[in-house]
Amino acid sequence: MQSYLQEQVTSNENKAVTVVIPAYNEEKRIKPVLIEICNYISSNDLPWNVIISIDGNDSTDLIVERMMDDFPFLSYIKGNGRNGKGGAIKRAVNIASGEFIILMDADGSISLENLTKSIDFMDFYDFIIFDRYSNPENNIPFMRRFASRGFNILLRGIMGIRINDTQCGYKIIRSDYAKDAFNKISVSNAFFDVALVYYAKKHGAKSVEIPVRYKHSEDSKFNVFGLVLGQGTSLFAFRIRNSRFYKYVPRKLVELYYRKFRWI
Repeated sequence: MQSYLQEQVTSNENKAVTVVIPAYNEEKRIKPVLIEICNYISSNDLPWNVIISIDGNDSTDLIVERMMDDFPFLSYIKGNGRNGKGGAIKRAVNIASGEFIILMDADGSISLENLTKSIDFMDFYDFIIFDRYSNPENNIPFMRRFASRGFNILLRGIMGIRINDTQCGYKIIRSDYAKDAFNKISVSNAFFDVALVYYAKKHGAKSVEIPVRYKHSEDSKFNVFGLVLGQGTSLFAFRIRNSRFYKYVPRKLVELYYRKFRWI
């Protein structure tokens, strides 16, 4: 795979890119992902850097530290406790540099090859959203698919966002659109993906969805109840937040939402 990937380096890959990977207690899964991407960057002499945004209390930070001597473009920042996936990514985006930001999960569920061969779409778009559900070859567990498709129906009806897979953790976005969006995003749970799409499009970003091969991880931290409760509540809260009725919402109710749902 290494030699094949080397042959595919494109003009956009030779631009400055920051890869952001959120990691909440990912010591069991993150090393193979880092080895693949760091070897690819190093062997192709790309002007990329990789930021691991760590929450939790396992040894993910130690794994990253051991690799930093061999790969000087690799770094990490660490939060206190559990701040939510959106909060972890926002920390890293705030310090990211370069023309593009690649968002990745720590599970390796979408191959690096799929990301690199898609980056030339950035000649025509500002935002690439990878779509797991439009590829019939993907073996996605029924409960995950059921919850995700139900949420997507609500999203289209309530927010009018016509995106098939907002919640995929793999995206490529121009840095200026990402930083502008995250400056506005206040929610730190997994709903941040919707907020990112909403604010990027509101700012004028041209987006495209690309069907992608996806490998479900058996160690996935996916929780159906948490998704339904957290995402559903966040969807209604976000809709109200971006409406003329928000000024009538009691402050105590707003504080309750951020206290109870911010990291779900």
